[in-house]
Amino acid sequence: MNCSLVTVNKLLAKAPFNCGYPELNQYLRQYAVKNDQLAIGKTFVALSETKEIVGYFTVSTAQIAAETLPDVLKAKLPRYPVPAFRIGKLAVDLRFQGYKVGRWLLTKALEKALEVSQSVGLYAILVDAIDEKAKSFYVKYGFVPLTEYPLTLFLPLATIKAAFKQGQHNV
Repeated sequence: MNCSLVTVNKLLAKAPFNCGYPELNQYLRQYAVKNDQLAIGKTFVALSETKEIVGYFTVSTAQIAAETLPDVLKAKLPRYPVPAFRIGKLAVDLRFQGYKVGRWLLTKALEKALEVSQSVGLYAILVDAIDEKAKSFYVKYGFVPLTEYPLTLFLPLATIKAAFKQGQHNV
């Protein structure tokens, strides 16, 4: 499936979008544009060739408290929070699930993180899984749950850089 990625805007037909999670549907319809304007979260929308919304993701900056990381990483890091890039939302319309759109969106979000890391310090990518099913999606791509928050997962930026360097652009 060929998709294009655009920044969320008022002109997009958001009403038909249904990913199966009412709170993610509502976010796209009611809050994504406003949060984008306020620079709280930047939402990127995948459009089909017919300009239907196939999926979306929302990103922002974040911090990871050092004590929530696995012990093997704590020894190498300062005791204060480390900078991160958060994928707060990622959703695919039910009509387009099973076509690797989620993987494509995740890859695009990781590319955004790599772009940001050229100008801003980032240690890892955080994702907020909405439930165990979503968590298993991220785990499949190497994300690891934070110790105290099992539905918040992270992946060190160094791991992503290495994967992209090896040509594994599709996660």
